[in-house]
Amino acid sequence: MYDLSGHTALVTGAAGGGIGKAVARRLLIEGANVVVTDPHERRTDETVAAFADEFGPERVMGAYLDAGDRDQIDATLAAARERFGIVDVLVNNAAVNALNPVGDMTPEEWDWAIGVNLSGPWYLCRALLPAMAEQGWGSIVNITSVAGWIHGTNEGPYAGAKAALHQLTRTIATEYGPKGIRCNGVAPGIIHTWFVDAKAPQLLDEAPKTPVRRLGTPDDIANVVAWLVSDESSFVTGETINASGGWYMRP
Repeated sequence: MYDLSGHTALVTGAAGGGIGKAVARRLLIEGANVVVTDPHERRTDETVAAFADEFGPERVMGAYLDAGDRDQIDATLAAARERFGIVDVLVNNAAVNALNPVGDMTPEEWDWAIGVNLSGPWYLCRALLPAMAEQGWGSIVNITSVAGWIHGTNEGPYAGAKAALHQLTRTIATEYGPKGIRCNGVAPGIIHTWFVDAKAPQLLDEAPKTPVRRLGTPDDIANVVAWLVSDESSFVTGETINASGGWYMRP
């Protein structure tokens, strides 16, 4: 549907069973080279091997990356540039959640969640924006969350970071639009992944409350990301798309 041949995408948190892996595969289908990053070595190796078999080893590489570790980000980007040249598509997908009331949360939990969910995406953008600007083309998609809009409990740094990521998306779009770079976000609602089945099965009960009468799938989000990355959405920037099946509707 979209021609991304000649572009290289880096996707964080891309080797699990959720959104990141679906996004990486969809971008490969659309012709992009893809850098699969994830902190888990085994599943990164397995994901890269599977993608290499399906799309060719020349179009995919893997990197073990904690998105909150700036030294690892620097090393990953250096390896990606050596392999593919410019990385001109970035999908900030990696996320963690420290579940505790604000008053009970430790400083370490807070810093960890903010580091992965907000500071890491900012640092990746900062590192890649100059080359994108020199080229005159780049596309960034931040995977945020409806948690950045709604009230909640026990996930203060996660929701706070996602809300801040909405604003970072708008800021980058404003500052770098004249240089040919677009920055958008996708805010998923409840997505049916292994996490829901294993850790939060009560969320399955939300499906009948959703206007489309189902939970989302990772491919649902990957489809939106692919459109935002492509030139088919060339007049869209600074926007965060609510992809929740109507479970939450923005005023």
